[in-house]
Amino acid sequence: MTGTDSDAGLTLIEVTIAMVIFAMVAGAVVTGLAGALKTARTDKNRVAAANLAARELEISRNEFNSTTSGPTALAAQNQVVNPHPLPGGTAGNPLKVDGIPYTVTRNVEWLPAGAGKSACDGGSAISYPTLSVHVEVTWPVMGNVPPVESTTMMTPPKGTLASNLSFVGVQVLNNKAAPQSDLPVTLTGPGGTYTDTTADDGCAVFALPTAGTYTASLSSSGYVDYYGATNPTKTVVVTSGTLSQLQFNYDKAASMTVSLTTQAGYALPTTLPGLTVANTGLQPSGVRSTASSGATTTISTLWPFVDGYSVWAGTCSQSDPATAGGTRSPAVIVNPGAAGSTTAALAPVTVTVKTAAGLALANATVLAVPASTTGCLTTETSMTLGVTNASGVLATSLPAGKWTLQIQSKSPSGSWPSTATLLPTSSPTSVTVVTT
Repeated sequence: MTGTDSDAGLTLIEVTIAMVIFAMVAGAVVTGLAGALKTARTDKNRVAAANLAARELEISRNEFNSTTSGPTALAAQNQVVNPHPLPGGTAGNPLKVDGIPYTVTRNVEWLPAGAGKSACDGGSAISYPTLSVHVEVTWPVMGNVPPVESTTMMTPPKGTLASNLSFVGVQVLNNKAAPQSDLPVTLTGPGGTYTDTTADDGCAVFALPTAGTYTASLSSSGYVDYYGATNPTKTVVVTSGTLSQLQFNYDKAASMTVSLTTQAGYALPTTLPGLTVANTGLQPSGVRSTASSGATTTISTLWPFVDGYSVWAGTCSQSDPATAGGTRSPAVIVNPGAAGSTTAALAPVTVTVKTAAGLALANATVLAVPASTTGCLTTETSMTLGVTNASGVLATSLPAGKWTLQIQSKSPSGSWPSTATLLPTSSPTSVTVVTT
């Protein structure tokens, strides 16, 4: 054969292109197979979970119908995890199917207001309340796959329940007034101590054979109520055959780290003022004060108000910037269980101390007394600002409000002077103190 034959072979470029195309096709095939295998595995896991949920409901139904005390015995267990093991298993441990450990959680709640009605939404007790049995099944590495859930209603036969049985529904809401599920609630009274776990509607329901005054309490680690209480309580008077309700606002506590600041060239006072956080939801005054632990302080056990907290330096009522004629700082919003940070500014003040002869008084300890001590922590009723330098000058700072300046162990020439009404945004204020 003579000449150049274009079909004699493949060039390196053609081989490279062919390999790239093959790799792309192979990658797509592998990805498709992996996706198909994952879908098949997920479907298999969900089928197994659905079977376990149906099994748990059937066992619960058998326990419910086994004796006249079956309904109350089932309700008394409330929330349990893996209560009925598979053959060879142990109660409380995950149920293994084809090597996959499944967790079966069962929650039983009375519906004393009627089927489909939450006991915490009001209403009165009906003659024949039902039981709601909810089962949830989860397994490891679920990803975005939701758990398998099944619910059924069981009604005790007439005459099974005591005619004097009373009910209390305790509802727990989060910082957005939405139900808090899976939180333990304790109810203590003349009939004994009972524990229940809130369901999806945030309601824990108690069936009580004895009337009287009961106290409901919450004690989940890391949670607080509106007032920052970690273990809030409420009381209710229960009468025979009735349905009563209580409600708590309870969520994961927030915290806030606050740093005291002032203008450059001015020092923080020796006695650091406390801090105040404000929100209209804080009852009864709308504010909460705390002592400073240093130039930076962390305030914990805060209720995570959705509209946040305004923060300022000082605990005296006069130190509220709004009271002093200014405006509060923008609110800092901290989510449940989260930590926030902000600063609290003090107003700069220059204090010059002289003798009656007009000489500078060095090493003089300057004190500040608030014009109004309402709301003040004890440490702020007389604050030490610092010591004057060789020129008798102290560049310091103070919370908002009006303050009287004094010199420790000295008497005034006339009367002790006062500052103007200070604000964190004020320009530096100068005050001259004359001693005898």
